[in-house]
Amino acid sequence: MTIRLYKNVEIGEVPETPATPFTAKEPTLTATESLISYSVGLGYAIGYIQEQEGRLVQNIVPVHKTEYEQISTSSKVQLALHTETAFHPYKPDYVMLLCLRGDPTAVTTYADVDEIVSYLDDETITHLQKDWYLTGVDKSFRSNGEDYCEFKLPVLTKVEDGFNLIYDEDLMKPTTLFADAALENLSKAIDKSVKEIVLETGDLLVIDNNKTIHGRKPFQPRYDGTDRWVQRMLVRKQKPPKDQIKDHVIITKFKK
Repeated sequence: MTIRLYKNVEIGEVPETPATPFTAKEPTLTATESLISYSVGLGYAIGYIQEQEGRLVQNIVPVHKTEYEQISTSSKVQLALHTETAFHPYKPDYVMLLCLRGDPTAVTTYADVDEIVSYLDDETITHLQKDWYLTGVDKSFRSNGEDYCEFKLPVLTKVEDGFNLIYDEDLMKPTTLFADAALENLSKAIDKSVKEIVLETGDLLVIDNNKTIHGRKPFQPRYDGTDRWVQRMLVRKQKPPKDQIKDHVIITKFKK
């Protein structure tokens, strides 16, 4: 599976779209139950202490002050293609996006590693498997003044069923000339592989975070309670080590 789309998922009554991820006035219990029920077959639901205060069900809504930033609450900017939490040693294996209120102009983009690799030459594939690439910590993990850190990672990792992919168009940068050329080739291959999908109310999109990168095209928010509202749940196949998790929340800290 790279992506899977479920239609007409139960979401119950949907209140007005909140102005921020934290200001929903009414609970969305039916939608939460649906997310949990679908997550059980995938693995272990997680949150991150630095992101939305560790919430397992995260509200993704347009926020006025972040509309031009590379963050999930942006709207008027292209959200660059990325692996969710690419930098994290305990990144999710699956990203679940449940659409509570759709917007036909908010186009989700995605690209699958198998198709991307089919456009790459052997030398580029070899170079992308080296740990020649720096990836930074997402801004959503630094909302309380945390340090900006970077980590060296390979882009491609050989596995039994082909390759896994870690990529962040906005935050990833090369550390050698060979890495720079490989990233340029990768970018061209991604451009050839991008697909689009528009989430409608009641759609649940499940993304394999090891095989598929995703993003979103710009859209125009109204900030009147009728904007696009997606709820996100992140799932790992395996539970992180005991010293890195508390009540489903990963507490890993990053320092320079």
